Amino acid sequence: MLDPKTLLLNLALAAVYAVIGWAAIALALSPGHALPIFPSAGLALAAVLVGGKRMLPGIFVGSLVVTWLAGNASGTHPLILVTVPLLAVLQAVIGGVLMRRWIGYPTALDAPPDILRFVVGVAPLSTLIDASLAAPLHTLVGQMAAERLLEQWFVWWFGDMLGVIVATPLALSVFGAPRGDWRPRRLSLALPMVVATCLLAAILHQLGDGERRRVDAEFARGAGILSRQLEQRLASQSEMLHNARRMILASRFVDRREWREFVLPWFDSYPGMLNFTWNPLVAEAEREAFVAEVRAEGFPDYEILDRDAAGRLRRATASHGGFYLPITYLEPFAPNAAVFGLDPLSVASTAGAIRDTLALGEVRASEPFRLTQEVADQVGVVLYLRVKKAIDGRLRTIGLVSSALRMGDLLEAALYGQTGEAYRLCLIDVGTAGPTRVAGDSGCESRVARSGPSFRKPIAFAGRNWQLLVHPMHVASAMSAGGRATMLLGLAALALLTGFLLLMTGHTRRIEELVEQRTEELAATSRTLMEHQQALTDAQRIAGLGSWQIAEARDEVSCSPQCRKLLGLDERQHFDLETWLEAFDPAYRTRLRDAIDEARALTPGRTESRSMLDCALLDNGGARRVAHLVVEAHRDDHGRVQLRGTVQDVTAARDAEARIRRLADFDTLTGLPNRSYFINHAQRALAAARHHGDHLAVLFIDLDNFKNVNDSLGHQTGDRMLSVVAERLASALREEDLLARLGGDEFVALLPRLGGPEDAAAVAAKLLALREHPIVVGTHSLPLSMSIGIARFPDDGVDVDTLLRNADVAMYGAKGAGRNALKHFVPEMNERALEHLRLDNALRHALHEDQFYLIYQPQVDVVRQCIVGYEALLRWQHPELGLVSPDRFVPVAEASGLIVPIGDWVMTTAFREHVRLRADGHDCAMAINISAIQFRRDDFVSRVEQAIAATGVAPGEIEFEITESALMDPTPELLDRLDHLRALGIRLALDDFGTGYSSLSYLKRLPIQTLKIDRSFVSDLPGDTEDAAIASATLSMASDLGVEVVAEGVETVAQRDFLRGRGCRLMQGYLFSRPLPADQLGPAAMALMTG
Repeated sequence: MLDPKTLLLNLALAAVYAVIGWAAIALALSPGHALPIFPSAGLALAAVLVGGKRMLPGIFVGSLVVTWLAGNASGTHPLILVTVPLLAVLQAVIGGVLMRRWIGYPTALDAPPDILRFVVGVAPLSTLIDASLAAPLHTLVGQMAAERLLEQWFVWWFGDMLGVIVATPLALSVFGAPRGDWRPRRLSLALPMVVATCLLAAILHQLGDGERRRVDAEFARGAGILSRQLEQRLASQSEMLHNARRMILASRFVDRREWREFVLPWFDSYPGMLNFTWNPLVAEAEREAFVAEVRAEGFPDYEILDRDAAGRLRRATASHGGFYLPITYLEPFAPNAAVFGLDPLSVASTAGAIRDTLALGEVRASEPFRLTQEVADQVGVVLYLRVKKAIDGRLRTIGLVSSALRMGDLLEAALYGQTGEAYRLCLIDVGTAGPTRVAGDSGCESRVARSGPSFRKPIAFAGRNWQLLVHPMHVASAMSAGGRATMLLGLAALALLTGFLLLMTGHTRRIEELVEQRTEELAATSRTLMEHQQALTDAQRIAGLGSWQIAEARDEVSCSPQCRKLLGLDERQHFDLETWLEAFDPAYRTRLRDAIDEARALTPGRTESRSMLDCALLDNGGARRVAHLVVEAHRDDHGRVQLRGTVQDVTAARDAEARIRRLADFDTLTGLPNRSYFINHAQRALAAARHHGDHLAVLFIDLDNFKNVNDSLGHQTGDRMLSVVAERLASALREEDLLARLGGDEFVALLPRLGGPEDAAAVAAKLLALREHPIVVGTHSLPLSMSIGIARFPDDGVDVDTLLRNADVAMYGAKGAGRNALKHFVPEMNERALEHLRLDNALRHALHEDQFYLIYQPQVDVVRQCIVGYEALLRWQHPELGLVSPDRFVPVAEASGLIVPIGDWVMTTAFREHVRLRADGHDCAMAINISAIQFRRDDFVSRVEQAIAATGVAPGEIEFEITESALMDPTPELLDRLDHLRALGIRLALDDFGTGYSSLSYLKRLPIQTLKIDRSFVSDLPGDTEDAAIASATLSMASDLGVEVVAEGVETVAQRDFLRGRGCRLMQGYLFSRPLPADQLGPAAMALMTG
């Protein structure tokens, strides 16, 4: 908020800025935005120098007013109105910065170097910013011709520069500082400059009047040429209509081909035409015969059309005056087909012109309107001309010829090569309802009254009264060579006069200042030496750097205050060498004395030496610190050796270096060595093993199902689990073993100096035994399961990379063997790894190349003998591998994460097939297997909702089969996900029931409706007593819980009867049907019902 005094100063500055700027606008030799001299720029610089940034609002407001005045003739673009004042403020600030940096302020501006810097430095450079940004901006918004950009930039820059050169000294002579230097020069400086400026202003004003008259005359000539070209184009259009009428009258019968060949050449020569038509007059009684005749010409759907009250095309219901004038011959036909057959008498915008031409026989134009076939934002006009022909000795009207015009294109083509960027045109129909735009910019008919040069020409055409309005696109016009030369010479002379007056009036002052300067320099030199000494002391204090020096003749050390403080010495300035050395830790004193003695023993051939070392010491508080010392020796011109150095506390820097080294070699979460440290250590261990002939092993350890913990319980729980695992693994290893974390849930152990190959397996078994003690994190008890791969040196590899790779392959073999296992590397594992890699690469292309497909196995109600649903099963047909079993590719897809997009595809495809089945009348459900990885994703429910919306499937007829492993340890988030699916209406089934690891107690917490008995419990029924007991218990439990049971893999009648006898009515298996492709699902249902 400005205080009252500052507010008044800014208002006064803005007023003076605006008045001076308005006067400068009046001096412009031609209308435009660049002024030959702009004193307001100098006033702004002086205001910033004297008042600082508090005067910037006044500069902005003053420039805003001047910008509006300068653009009033051509309209001020809002961007210009804001940007130019901001640039004026920025220019003043930059000028102030340059002035203070190169000359200084306060300044009397009377020394030749200062005047030279001001005239050739401050003034031209500070004014570059406004001209260089504002002139292109005016061109960009269309308020300045692009071809005149360089000229306008130069005039703009020159005007601002001259304004700074002339007005800044004048303003400083009134309120500048030092006032004692400026006050005596006001009259001798200001009076000649004001007189010279007024004389130059009068001359420039006369030149400006002449330039404006020249600009107006050139504009009037150009606009007259434009109007005549437009009138000639319109006359040509009328002549084309007359020629078309003559062609019809001269021919006994004109067919469509003749009409096309006659009119189409005009379209190449006269752009802007939309069509030429022949509209025969058809009496009401002749309508049916006429329509039949046109249809016989190859237009079977032809009808005579009119418009209803809402403007829509329809079959004509009644004639207008007992006859029709339908559009019959229409060229070009394709872009105008929408009006084929239209009776223009039914169109309000054209009916008047048609009646006039029927009555008068002259070309008549419709009022401007949007044509039916118009696809752009253009106004159209249709011209009509009556055709009368002698029939049975009497002249009778036989029809109309017409031409539809796109007026914007016609105007542009008629004036091609003339408008360019110079003119803005508007063609107006001045009808009884007021001016209506025929062509030109949107809204141009409402901008009739405006300042600046303009041209208005009435045009009477085809019964309409039009007006052509022409305005210049850019107000500014080129300055004549004479005017430009006169302006530049006069302004340059004014600038030279300013510099001369500044130089002459400051001569005496400069002599006095020189004497004062020399006197001050003598005093300043002494002050500078003292300041430098103090600055050195302060710098050493700030940097924690102390200096010391040892006298040549005796062991006496001179210390700076910072050196004494750092070493904990008393306030004495001199110390004997032994006392000084006692400040350091005893372990480092000998090294420091050796460095000093070595420096003293400077060989005759050397002039200097330098050494550095770190020494420990104890500060006054007993804390151990690290000091960095530099010991230098220098031989002077007399051959004497000068011994000196520095001491600096580098404790924090050394601690930081140690932390950085630890970060580079150790894992921040577990504190274990990282991959880089492990590889370096392993390489050294391998070298020792080769040398001594020792055995060595690498264990690759990967936690089983760790991703499930992260996904279900969060990364914080997962990180805590990793830390506990690291501690347990490390505790189970020997001291010489090395445990490292490679990343994620992968660890690696290096076991050197093993007695034999079996020792590595013993260590791995010891690690696997850790699973007996679950890990407790918060309220969660997490089982510890890991897969370990073992690679031995030298049997399985002789370098670190090979051992790591083979141990990794063996680890995946352990996972494939059922997890929580260990595997030794064998060469065959590489084949399985390559197989895994090949399948992974092939899977990445399979989905995009449509290699997947679904088959559907019916689910049967054995009581009702009908199909109640289908289970969608995924199959992969690879072009080279053939049919790939799901047992082979699903684990690979889950490991790589590709199971998510594949699962989305399965879900969407099955949804669509179910919608098709329902449309064919099949009342059945659709069961879809959901991967545990897919189900645990946070966005799973939203993906399901998207698939439902995309396919339109009924969610109540969909069942998701989810394995027990996916529902293990149901977290609140997982239960919420299940509840959300149930809220959508989707049924939930627990797949492969009995094969997982979850407790049966979880069943009552899960919102499931179906249990699926795994085929492994069905295959040996009814003979296997254990499987029979499991199946019976499952059916009994499901009955108590109120859930359905589906038995999988039913292949024999005995199995069916056993299960049915124990209450299982839903089954699927080869006994009923093999999985079927989608196109056989309907016949399968019929076969089961009839069988």
